[in-house]
Amino acid sequence: MATSPDAAPPSARVFNIMRFSTHDGPGIRTTVFFKGCPLACEWCHNPESQRSQSEVLYFEERCRHCLDCAAACPHHAISESGGVPITSAACHLCGVCTEACAAEARQIAGRRVSLAELVAEVKRDQVFFEESGGGVTLSGGEPLAQSRFVSSFLGACRREGIHTVLETCGYVYAETFRQVAYQADLVYFDLKLIDPTAHHQRTGVSNRLILHNLQGLAASGRPVTVRIPVIPGVNDSVDEIRHFTACLTDVGIRNVELLPYHRIGSEKYRRLGRTYTLGDIPQPAPEDLGRFRDALTHAGLHATIGGLS
Repeated sequence: MATSPDAAPPSARVFNIMRFSTHDGPGIRTTVFFKGCPLACEWCHNPESQRSQSEVLYFEERCRHCLDCAAACPHHAISESGGVPITSAACHLCGVCTEACAAEARQIAGRRVSLAELVAEVKRDQVFFEESGGGVTLSGGEPLAQSRFVSSFLGACRREGIHTVLETCGYVYAETFRQVAYQADLVYFDLKLIDPTAHHQRTGVSNRLILHNLQGLAASGRPVTVRIPVIPGVNDSVDEIRHFTACLTDVGIRNVELLPYHRIGSEKYRRLGRTYTLGDIPQPAPEDLGRFRDALTHAGLHATIGGLS
């Protein structure tokens, strides 16, 4: 189901705030990663972003197998199996185990922040924004899954004179998308696949609403860059490139950024106790990325190849 407007929240759940980012928009930026996403892309390199609730990350390579975490847990949710701590469903995500772990082998992904706290946190970097032409980027997960908070946060940034970039998959009710996404100074619209069957198979949702919102955004004249994660064997065939080109030219998109697939996030699945299902797909070859870019450029689009997707 597409994301709908949530009840007015006093806070939002984020899982990371990255400072001095140079890949998430113009200038030096602070990127806020919001937790929760309606898509489940097979190649997602931030799997801790997908679920809306907080989660425990276990870094086995750091673990000293001392089981101090199990001894400290007030809910008896951690047991030992072969010297390895196993967390059960009784976990309350209270964080006591992370405090007890001197090796930092256990971390909690996801924390609540109030609007005032988040604004104050990003304002610490305002001098860097002003000197570099940077600002704040809202990423995730899907920021619009927490639409009311994000709307308030975008408004607060605007009042503080902070440039904003919203990165979105576009899978949100059209009215919510217009009300919230259009407040950003720049939208990075992540477009995965054009073929509806393949999109549903690879992400778990239809792309009908996504394409509708992209069309509306392009027609509005708001600044937008479409970002395409290039996944070998998934969306880089001749037919797929032709589909992307036709779609983007039809809706009037001008700027496109190709983001080469990487496996950096695959280790996170193990830390979450999940399986990375995409297998050993290699990174796209430079010549294949160039072929994709050239096809878009030939159609009159301004296409570039970015860094990490």
